[in-house]
Amino acid sequence: MTGKVRGIGVLGGTFDPVHNGHLVLAEAARREFALARILFIPAAQPPHKLGEPISPFHHRAAMLDLALVGHPVFGVSRMEEKRPGPSYSVDTLRELRTDLGWEQPLYFIIGSDAFAEITTWKNFNELFRYADFLVAERPDTAPGHLDDFLSRQPGFSRDPAGVCWHHPLGARLYPLPVDAFPVSATTIRRKIRQGQAIQGLVPPPVEAYIRQHRLYRPGA
Repeated sequence: MTGKVRGIGVLGGTFDPVHNGHLVLAEAARREFALARILFIPAAQPPHKLGEPISPFHHRAAMLDLALVGHPVFGVSRMEEKRPGPSYSVDTLRELRTDLGWEQPLYFIIGSDAFAEITTWKNFNELFRYADFLVAERPDTAPGHLDDFLSRQPGFSRDPAGVCWHHPLGARLYPLPVDAFPVSATTIRRKIRQGQAIQGLVPPPVEAYIRQHRLYRPGA
């Protein structure tokens, strides 16, 4: 194989349900960094939601399958379903590195709000050993928010050209501008419980699946 190896993006989450904001984020990453593929990886047991009610994994993965039809670069990985215990990102990235090797560029896609909590994640520093980071910044985010956060974290250094930040374990962190899409899975679930429409917030096949399986309704 000759030429530059194009990167693979990793977008994890609960996806309960997947919504159009997730697709906007993935498409921004694909476009800005010319990614060859983006893997959506639903968490089997989200560690930050242990004890909270979430939809069964098979429903969340099925909705992802439906949402990604027509997006040939996007795919669903069920790797976390096969692993016992809480679904920690560090375990997922380590497994991907084992499978893909170290020559394959790997990009972990994450929102700036979630990234601000990364120091609370399991073995968070080890994450920067396995992948570069694309940190999504919405237009309503204060300018310089990511730079300000990283400047206060030990070990990070700014690239001289100002393009990215570097972590001592090798990762580069890039800001990823993303168009605002004011929706969250929490809002969608609340709307469904209250009998409100969710048209335009999720892909039509996902909306149909939710209706067919009566997800998120009171007593469901």
